[in-house]
Amino acid sequence: MERHIINPVVAEYLNACYRPLNDKLKALRAVGEEGHVPIILPETEMLLKSLLQLKKPEKILEIGTAIGYSAIFFAELLPDARIFTVEKDEYALNAARQNVETAGLTSRITVFSGDGQEQVEKLRDRGEKDFDFVFIDAAKSHYRRFLDAALTICRPEALVVSDNILQRGMTASDEYDEKGKHKTNIKKMREYVQFITNCPYLSTSVLSTGDGTAVSIYKG
Repeated sequence: MERHIINPVVAEYLNACYRPLNDKLKALRAVGEEGHVPIILPETEMLLKSLLQLKKPEKILEIGTAIGYSAIFFAELLPDARIFTVEKDEYALNAARQNVETAGLTSRITVFSGDGQEQVEKLRDRGEKDFDFVFIDAAKSHYRRFLDAALTICRPEALVVSDNILQRGMTASDEYDEKGKHKTNIKKMREYVQFITNCPYLSTSVLSTGDGTAVSIYKG
């Protein structure tokens, strides 16, 4: 589906700059793209790579595992990090667990089944805390409750990255929702962006990278 963020010529140029981290991830990306699975875009991966190498997080929370591509990317890039990732869709969940096992990363990536908020609250109740990097890439109309739950187990100065905040341009303008099918997602995402850019305990930059990316620093 066409994205109305940057023109196709610029998008093609940026994607030509992308280099997979390794052959394992190259192959998994091909599987995801051929199956039209919503894995992170190459542009987004390049941004995440820089942020992660600068931040060097030890404990990562991901809400929205899909087939496990981004969780495996985090683990491959940061060999000392632990990754906790949540997925609600059963088909994607099974694929993610298989991909994590095939990658030999079951000792460092834990995949949870269920709703993002509920599973994060269970982690909190079990005493899990001090997460220093959060990646939100799940149901777009639920980002605010995912964020609120995640921050309860984050340490100050944690980095929170929210993906797909522009929703192929629809967040910026209703004209890109040509059939009027995404009104709820658009409304909720606009409210979310408004919140994170005005919240006193977050410092947020909104970027046009990929399908739109927000990078927030949690002040604690």
